[in-house]
Amino acid sequence: MARSWGKLASMRACWRTSSLWVVLAVVVLCACGWTQEQQEYLPKNIVFSGSTLSQEELLAFTGLRAGESLTRDRMQAATDKLTGTGLFTNVQFGFDGETLTFELQPSPTVVPAEYANFPWWDDKALNAAVAARVPLFHGALYPGGPMRDEVGRALAALVATKGVQGAVIATAPVWDAHGDQKAILYHIDAPPVVVEGFHVEDYSGVWTKPVLEVEKSAAGIPFDGLTRDKLADALHAAYGRLGFIGMTMTTPALGEPKLVNGQVVVPLRASITSEGGQYKVAGLHLNGDVFMTQEQFLRSAKLHPGDVANQDLWRQIEEMVAAPYKAHGYIDAKIDAEPTLDRANHTVDYTITVQPGPAYRVAKLTLTGLDDQQKAELMPYWLLHEGDEFNIGLVPLAMKHYHEQRAVVLQSIHGDFDAKWSVNPIAHTVDVVVKFDQPQN
Repeated sequence: MARSWGKLASMRACWRTSSLWVVLAVVVLCACGWTQEQQEYLPKNIVFSGSTLSQEELLAFTGLRAGESLTRDRMQAATDKLTGTGLFTNVQFGFDGETLTFELQPSPTVVPAEYANFPWWDDKALNAAVAARVPLFHGALYPGGPMRDEVGRALAALVATKGVQGAVIATAPVWDAHGDQKAILYHIDAPPVVVEGFHVEDYSGVWTKPVLEVEKSAAGIPFDGLTRDKLADALHAAYGRLGFIGMTMTTPALGEPKLVNGQVVVPLRASITSEGGQYKVAGLHLNGDVFMTQEQFLRSAKLHPGDVANQDLWRQIEEMVAAPYKAHGYIDAKIDAEPTLDRANHTVDYTITVQPGPAYRVAKLTLTGLDDQQKAELMPYWLLHEGDEFNIGLVPLAMKHYHEQRAVVLQSIHGDFDAKWSVNPIAHTVDVVVKFDQPQN
C-alpha cells in the first residue's frame, strides 16, 4: 500500500513538473508574439508609391512621421486607414531597416464628384473648398466609402457659410450609356434651390413675345448645373424656329443667391449680342452606311430646299436617322449632323454622315427581384431575349405592355425596375441585368 502511494505521489510530481514546463513554454511563446507585434522600428524615411497624391498629404493622413519609433500595429493601422478610404483596393507596407514603404493600388471604381445646385461656386471652386475640409479628396471618391458622407458634411458646412443653415445634402449615381456609374452627383435636397427670374437684354422688338415666354417659363424652375445651358438653348430654339440660327448671346450669368421664404432663389441674366439673319435650307444629304436611301430620306424629311431653316424640324430629322441604329444594336454608331452655314447668302446645307460600327447582341439576360411565378407571368410580354439585337428601349416597352394588356387583378409585379448593361467590345455582345424592386407588404 505504501509503495502504491509512493508511485502515485511520484506520478503527481512528474505531472506538476510537466505542467510547469508547458505553462512556461506558453508564456515564452506569447511573449515572443507580443514582442514581434510591439517591437519598435525607427524609419528614417516614409515613402508612398502608386498614387498621384502628394507624399506630404498621405503622410499627414496616416499620422506617421519619419524618425519616430513605430510598431507593426501602427504601420498596419495606417494601412487600414488608407484602405478604408476606398481610394485604394490594396495597400501593403514593407520596412528595409531604413525606409518604410507603402505600396498603394488605386481603386478603378473611383469616380468624380459632380455638383447640381450649389450656385455660390463653380465646380472647380467647390472641389477646392471641399478638399480643404476632407483629407485626400481632390474631386474624386469611391461612392461606397466613408468619403461620400464626409464630402456631404463639408458641403453642408460650406452652404451654412452662405446663411443657409441645416441644408440637406443628397447624392445620386450618374450612369453612362452602358449602365456603368461614371460620377456621383451631390445636390441640395432642402431647402429648394430655384430660379428667381431670367432677364434677357438687347433684343429687338420683334422678338419681345418669344423672349418674354422664355423668361416667364424660367421663373421658379429648379436650379441645377444645367440650368444656364437649358435657358440658353431655349433662347436659341426660339430664334431657331424662325431660321435665325446665327443668333449669338452671352452665357447666362448668376446673380447673388438669396434665401427667400424657405427657398434659395437664383437670379440670372443674359444679353443677345447678335440676332443674325434668317437662313433657308440649301440642301439635305445623307452619307455613309445607312438604313435608307437618299430618296427615302428626302421623302421622310420635314425640311426641303428653300424652306426656312427651322431647327426644331432639323432635330426631328436627326432623331429619325438615329432611331433605327438604336433599335438594332448599333451602340457605337457615330452620327455627325453638323450644318454648313453660308453667311453671305444666309443659307444652310444639312449633311448627316453615319458610321454605324458593329451591331451588338444580348449575350446574357438576368432578371432579379422576381420569383419564378412572376417571371412566368411577365414572359408573354417580354420583348428582349438572349441573342436579340440589343435595344434597351424594349425593357420599358415590355413593362408598359404588361401593365396595359394584363388585367390588374392578375398583376403581381408593381414595383420599379432598373436596367443596367455591360458591353463586351471584342465579342460585340451585351449582358443585361434588370432589377425589380417590389414594394413590401
